[in-house]
Amino acid sequence: MTDERMDEILGAEDELVPSSGFLASVMERVRKEAAAPPPIPFPWKRAVPGIVVATGVFGWSAVEFARRIGPAMGSVTLPPVQLSAALVRPLEQAGWVVAACALSIATWLLSRRLAR
Repeated sequence: MTDERMDEILGAEDELVPSSGFLASVMERVRKEAAAPPPIPFPWKRAVPGIVVATGVFGWSAVEFARRIGPAMGSVTLPPVQLSAALVRPLEQAGWVVAACALSIATWLLSRRLAR
């Protein structure tokens, strides 16, 4: 099929015209969406303390569990972890990157809170 034949076929087609009630139904739906109340935002200010407390409880439970299970596993000794020097340096750098990101996020959140 050549380009001229393709242009001839496409040029001979009738224009697409929407059905008679299409525009009215679309506009009615748009008006309904505009009149609908906004969704209720999640109450983060009330949820954050609960999340912090739950995290603390689970963390403290893990510490207590480890402390109580330690004497029971007295006969099992784990070898000390020794990292090679080639691994220690990148881990130090990663720690600094994580600390910088955490500080950046903390200052950004503080500035947002003060700007309100």
